Amino acid sequence: MKLGQQFLSGEQIRERAKELAAKIDEDYKDTQHPLVCICVLRGAAIWYCDVIKHLKTDMRCEFVSVRSYQGTKACEPALIQDTTISKGADVLIVEDIVDTGATKELMTKLFMGRGANSVKMCTMVARKEGAAEYTGFVIDTDKFFVGYGLDYNQQLRNIDGIYELIL
Repeated sequence: MKLGQQFLSGEQIRERAKELAAKIDEDYKDTQHPLVCICVLRGAAIWYCDVIKHLKTDMRCEFVSVRSYQGTKACEPALIQDTTISKGADVLIVEDIVDTGATKELMTKLFMGRGANSVKMCTMVARKEGAAEYTGFVIDTDKFFVGYGLDYNQQLRNIDGIYELIL
């Protein structure tokens, strides 16, 4: 196992997080509902911190854990650790990568069923355009990525940037 092509540097990712935070602030500036930012653990933790530290909008931090990979293959998402939200809250799910959209679908159904006013997603990386309301970068390839929170069997999350993993 070794690192291949670099897709994004840590600096590019941090700059994009700041840009998206400004867009999120603009979109929620007139809301009368509480904003709840939910980090999908573990992969999104670094990206989550980068985004929320730039938000000016008053918000509450929450965390969930979802299993959506086995090795390098996406699988049906399963909620491992849940959270509560206030009825009427605007929910912003912060995710590391959107592959199939199944995690977004699961979370949207869950939180809307609990009375959320809205559910949107902010993802660091998506495999296709339009996968989330707020997308850091689209990398349209089936290659497997590691770094900046993305992992291979819980390893390589701490790399400052996103790289292809060559097995």
